[in-house]
Amino acid sequence: MSDTTFSFEETSDAFRFASHWWRSMVGAVDVTAWEQPGLGEWTVRQLVAHTSRAYRTVIDYLTGETVDPTPILTAAQYFRVVLAEETPHVHIAARAVREAAEYTDWLARTDELALHCEKLVADTPGDAICHLMVGEMPLEQYLATRVVELVVHGLDLSDALGLGVAPPPASASVVHRVLSDLAGDDYRTIAIRALSGRPLPVTAHVLQ
Repeated sequence: MSDTTFSFEETSDAFRFASHWWRSMVGAVDVTAWEQPGLGEWTVRQLVAHTSRAYRTVIDYLTGETVDPTPILTAAQYFRVVLAEETPHVHIAARAVREAAEYTDWLARTDELALHCEKLVADTPGDAICHLMVGEMPLEQYLATRVVELVVHGLDLSDALGLGVAPPPASASVVHRVLSDLAGDDYRTIAIRALSGRPLPVTAHVLQ
């Protein structure tokens, strides 16, 4: 099964909708909730700080220079590359703790980054190249990875705050296709198990 490639219309719309959804939930964080549990060892503040990279990486990679010329053509390929690094989740967790301490007002910081990033995406063609630390990737495909970040961590934040809200359908559709690519030929079986309440194999967790 070959990886999904997306049109710029698909990913730019999905990104914009996911961004508005994420911002609305960050806006719902009560002043007393920022230091409450967010995800695993992270507080809500650290979860929000980590997810802000969905914006910051787009800004940095579109305006930066080539670091690694290796072409990355799909969102699924991107995740395979970054998750193959040694202990990636340990580094990600530590980075979120550091980044959370950089700002006191993460509501204002989220809105600032989101507005900047959304405008940059709207003013940039889909075939523009993002200069990642691990390769070169077209914006229209890289945006799909950012939609995954916003939706998956949006669900985490929704759970942490007890909101119980679902992501926008267009955004959820992009995430479903990327995660299905990562699951490979087993994705139908995994979906059947999940939807019927059966135990999931460890390999079902494709972002671990």
